[in-house]
Amino acid sequence: MTRYLLLFLLLPTLAWAQGTPSQIVTGSGTVSVDGNQAATSGDVTSNGEVVSEGSTNVFINGKPAATVGSKTNCGGTIVTGSSTVFINGKPMATGGASAVPCPQ
Repeated sequence: MTRYLLLFLLLPTLAWAQGTPSQIVTGSGTVSVDGNQAATSGDVTSNGEVVSEGSTNVFINGKPAATVGSKTNCGGTIVTGSSTVFINGKPMATGGASAVPCPQ
């Protein structure tokens, strides 16, 4: 538990050190997590990146569920997620989750 708490606190700090993070702005229209739309592969961030990775064994409306650590189409990384829903030990990403911008 302590390891996940440390990771949850550290990853957003790393994101801001690399530049202003974007937020996931789309999500499932039928599944919500913590009051936000569940994020999946194919969802879009506020700067136009597309979530390109997700779970290999959890799907929402036929799309892989996105988690902290999932990548965007240009190498950005989702760094925040749910504090109550985990997929394979990783916090689930939702609408509003932050993503590190693409590497320069």
